[in-house]
Amino acid sequence: MPPLSRAEKRRLKKQAKKGNETAESAPIEADPKKRKTEDAVDNDNHQENDKKKKKRTRRAKPPKKKIKRNTTAIHPSPITTMDAIVQGHISVTPAWLKPTDVVRIRRDAEALRAAGAFTTSAIGGQSGETQKIKLRKRHSECCGLFDDAVAAEGVGDEEARNALMDAISDLREVLSRKVTPLAEFMELQYLYYPGDGKGFYGKHIDQQHRVPGKVNRVVSMVLYLNDLEWDYTVDGGNLRAYPPKSPPEDINPRGGTLVLFDSGKLLHEAMPTQRDRWALVGWFMAAE
Repeated sequence: MPPLSRAEKRRLKKQAKKGNETAESAPIEADPKKRKTEDAVDNDNHQENDKKKKKRTRRAKPPKKKIKRNTTAIHPSPITTMDAIVQGHISVTPAWLKPTDVVRIRRDAEALRAAGAFTTSAIGGQSGETQKIKLRKRHSECCGLFDDAVAAEGVGDEEARNALMDAISDLREVLSRKVTPLAEFMELQYLYYPGDGKGFYGKHIDQQHRVPGKVNRVVSMVLYLNDLEWDYTVDGGNLRAYPPKSPPEDINPRGGTLVLFDSGKLLHEAMPTQRDRWALVGWFMAAE
């Protein structure tokens, strides 16, 4: 074989160099099993990252708009007597709220009812389709201040409502010191009885039996939101209480009147009303 010329040597050298560069830049074919495993790991990592992103998104959601706190506080009158509650009788404070405050609170309740926030009341403090409503025992509508009213955001006088709840919170502290220890939470609801003799609530005790380990009502509250000129001898709607070893007592549901009694002792009823009857009712719970 004749010797190669310089030109041929340079050409072969360039071809060899070019071949090496191509080999170095070409992708190395991975083992199929190894590649499948790596792909699965990558997929798991992507899914884990997606989960983390979703969790962060849920936590990052802005809180629900807070109800604007009141700027005009309600200053109720002192309670007339608390000894009656302990004795199983009824405590009545005729003008616990000022007339202007009564009007504000009633208008708030009326606005919520007009917006559909009220539901038919049931027996035993429960409402909804799960409990059979006994109209022969009770005919009224209610709106829970901690759920139904909050759901109807922007409806009614939220400032007046919050001012009232502040006043009731102060009342709870007083009752807890002077009557019986109370839990921090309670039940509160607006109550509406239709007029024309239809609205009423038959004889009952709010907490028929104390259940160990359960949340029990211990002090009941009724705050009337009706007109000041209400006369139960004409308009009906009076609260009739049956204290132990005492004759029945009739309480006129005049606006601003606050009634307190032992939830487990006092038998009472709301007599049929000839006018639309409004009230705020609540139950203070026993401390654990």
